Amino acid sequence: MSTSKLRRVNDLDEYRWSVVQNRDASAAGSFVYGVVSTRIYCRPGCASRQPLRRNVEFFSTPAEATAAGYRACRRCRPEEHLAHDPGLEAIIELCRRMERIDATVDIAAFAAQCGYNERHLRRRFTEVVGVPPATYVRIQRAERARDTLRSTGSVTQSINDAGYGSSRAFYEHGAPQLGMTPRQYRTGGDGERIAYTSLVTPIGVVVAAATARGVCAVRIGSDESALVHELMAEFPSASLCRDDDGLSQLVDVLASAVRGEGDASTLPIDLAGTAFQARVWNVLRKVPSGETLTYAEVAKRIGSPRAVRAVGSACATNPAAIVVPCHRVVRSDGALGGYRWGLATKSTLLEVERDRRRDLNP
Repeated sequence: MSTSKLRRVNDLDEYRWSVVQNRDASAAGSFVYGVVSTRIYCRPGCASRQPLRRNVEFFSTPAEATAAGYRACRRCRPEEHLAHDPGLEAIIELCRRMERIDATVDIAAFAAQCGYNERHLRRRFTEVVGVPPATYVRIQRAERARDTLRSTGSVTQSINDAGYGSSRAFYEHGAPQLGMTPRQYRTGGDGERIAYTSLVTPIGVVVAAATARGVCAVRIGSDESALVHELMAEFPSASLCRDDDGLSQLVDVLASAVRGEGDASTLPIDLAGTAFQARVWNVLRKVPSGETLTYAEVAKRIGSPRAVRAVGSACATNPAAIVVPCHRVVRSDGALGGYRWGLATKSTLLEVERDRRRDLNP
């Protein structure tokens, strides 16, 4: 996924945010979260007023939060050691070992040392932390590489400092989590060419944009000028130009999809988002036209059944309406739920798709 807008790519953060939203204390000790507006950090499950997502950043340990300029919450006292069950203590210790630059943890040996079955420990790790052990190691390395890229601008130094054994390992496992190539990340995506076009449909004006690799944005509204200005704000470092002829096939597919006669989810995409968002969007692109899933069902399909709210957030931040058909996700009680482009638009899209499906399958 390559584009000119930088976004944090971290499966772990999305899971951690869902833990904070649900005030789930079961992960206490595995991380803390800092609130930018108050400069206070808390542990999962804190009863204090919930912050906005944009004001939250996560840290593996209280020491990291303190070093970043935060002070401990007096209510949940995150800097104090909690008396956890032995299994949770083992998982937290495993996290700390995996966070080291030279992390080469033998999980089987670690489990045996702690008196646990390796399979059970791995399963419990995923339940508490939100990702499997191997993914956790990759995330830590990618985060170190990201920080070094910001501070030094040297890809080679970033590879070494992050703990990758070779440049091949970095480009196979670390670079994909940056959401773009390392040099694009470092420079802010300058030089990206994005073409856009528009069409008038029964649900309003649709503005679509694409890079050479695929669709990067689709917006729906009543004011074409306002939608184009949104595109410019989203991709400030890119060269944005109108190309109606070059995107004529894209227009045809979108127009067909709005009528319920085609499916735009087969179009190639080039979207910027977190790894969690990408998993959600990939699931949505597999939902057949005329069918729906609930937010809970999507959470189960991505392997994070407790992250229902995070799934809702991923749908709400979907940058490519219709192409990533988030309108096909509804609440468990059958209600439409939310939709970035308006519930009337969501209802119309679902209705025409269902009508078309009934016509094809009488």
